[in-house]
Amino acid sequence: MSKLFKLIRSKMKWKLILVISALMLFIVVFTGLIVYSKTSAIIKNDVEHLSNQVLKQANLNLERYFNYYSEGFMLMSFSPEIESWLSVQKDDKIRSFTLFQKIRDNYITPYMYQYPEVIAVTLYNSNGNEINYSMKYGFKLDYSFLDSGLESFMAYENIADVRWSNDYYFEGKAMELPVITLMRKVRYGDHSGYMKSDINLNPALQLVNELEIGNNGYGFIINSDGKIIAHPDQSVIASQLSEPYLDTIRTQSSGSFFRKETNEIILFGSINYFDWKTVIVVPYNEFASSVYFIRKFMIMIAAAGLLLSILSAVAISSSFTKRIAKLRKTIKETSRGKINMTDIGGKDEVAELGNAYNAMLEDLNNTVNELADSKIAGQKAVMSALQSQIDSHFLYNTLELINSLASLEGHSQIEQTTIGLAKMLRYTSEYKSSVVPIEHELEHLNNYMDIMKLRLGEQLEYELHVDSDVLQGLCLKAILQPVVENCMKHAQPELDQSLQIHMDVLDKESDGRSYIEMRIRDNGKGFSADKLAWMNEQLKQISLSPLHHSFNNIGLLNIHFRLQMYYHHDPLAGITVRNLEHVAGADITITLPKTYAVQEGNTDAI
Repeated sequence: MSKLFKLIRSKMKWKLILVISALMLFIVVFTGLIVYSKTSAIIKNDVEHLSNQVLKQANLNLERYFNYYSEGFMLMSFSPEIESWLSVQKDDKIRSFTLFQKIRDNYITPYMYQYPEVIAVTLYNSNGNEINYSMKYGFKLDYSFLDSGLESFMAYENIADVRWSNDYYFEGKAMELPVITLMRKVRYGDHSGYMKSDINLNPALQLVNELEIGNNGYGFIINSDGKIIAHPDQSVIASQLSEPYLDTIRTQSSGSFFRKETNEIILFGSINYFDWKTVIVVPYNEFASSVYFIRKFMIMIAAAGLLLSILSAVAISSSFTKRIAKLRKTIKETSRGKINMTDIGGKDEVAELGNAYNAMLEDLNNTVNELADSKIAGQKAVMSALQSQIDSHFLYNTLELINSLASLEGHSQIEQTTIGLAKMLRYTSEYKSSVVPIEHELEHLNNYMDIMKLRLGEQLEYELHVDSDVLQGLCLKAILQPVVENCMKHAQPELDQSLQIHMDVLDKESDGRSYIEMRIRDNGKGFSADKLAWMNEQLKQISLSPLHHSFNNIGLLNIHFRLQMYYHHDPLAGITVRNLEHVAGADITITLPKTYAVQEGNTDAI
């Protein structure tokens, strides 16, 4: 297997054979699966449709069958003779028998002649009087309504159930019969009692036996508790339906489902009068023979298609893999330093590839020369950078010299100015990190303000308030001084006022996260309405798409761009520009997440 795998990896011919074969196999298998699944679904739908028709017809017959019994039974319970019989005392045998004869002649006998399946009728009143009547069978000697196992039925006003009864004798022999027991509680005034009728289950069983779909399909009837009422196998009558069936059937009045465990289609529907359900079980295999034939046929087609695809792949790949092998050999020689152009031949894509490779070899010398030129240019750039660094050191040394001369001459203002300018230059020209502690950023700003204070004197007032717990927080380098410089350039206070700049660096929270807020305010005239609208629109565009920001000389926009790029994960990071309320002046706020330096190694934000 490993040799075959290596052969496939090293030879394009075998790769093409594998790809074409796999593609053909995929198409055949995919088509076969679709046909198989669609055919299976159609057959299953046809079986369910046919079974539903049988189920509806069976339920209609069963409802008609049971309604006849219940209607006659109900008519009997409303008779005046029953009303009179309910008041008969237990010891008044003559009156009880006389009234029963009328009930028998007027109701029971016609009821039994009309419905020969009726086995017996029992009347019982609350006085303890009881009469049992049957035209076909005799009752066992000690038979009593109260002792016949019907105590649970007496809690209902009207009930119908199926049970095995051993209350009857025929030709002197005890019998055990599956019967449908109808029981109804009757009440007239202060007198009450029960009417019971046992009905032979065989007619219902005949209807159930007709519920056959295919050779092995069958039907049965269950009640609302899941007890089997009628079944072709009489041994399971009055037993409980197994849970896999019952869980699904109990929750719906009608429907169907497929049981994968037994490969059966189960359909069920309600018999309205008794709250019973008719269930049909259809073995799917009896109707799926055509599906299985299609499956076998598709397997044969797939095998034939795979064989054909392998032969086709061999024939097609051999026509151009030879030229590819020739080109491969040429490329290997090139990798060893031999630059030899080779004619691949042909007019297809492989020929174009060979021509392109030859053109590449022809340009190789030019590429080498250009690479040499690039290295020389790179060396010049390095030298230029070193020279720039030398110039910067010269500038720092010159400022130190001016500071020394000013100190010797006692010019403290010149000395302070050169020291502040040197610190500012060192701060802005150091590129080792893009973020610094806020404490360093404020030192840089104070150096700038000291120089401006020397220039403007009493015309400049500067006030700074900083929360102590934000000094070690990190921020981008050189974002405060440009904002304050913007205030110095554009703020225009009244003629009799000095320029006042107030700055607060505060610790804030928003949505459970810590932020640093830097707020700079001045007492100038503020932004004009047009300028403020334009600035806010530009800030909004940068927030939406920072990479499309075109750099300009507006320092506030560039600072907002830097904040957006560095804190791209936080939508609150950036600059907010507005005018002060109630007084004149501009109000600029810088917001950034509160982060601290890594304790070891890198000093960038975590």
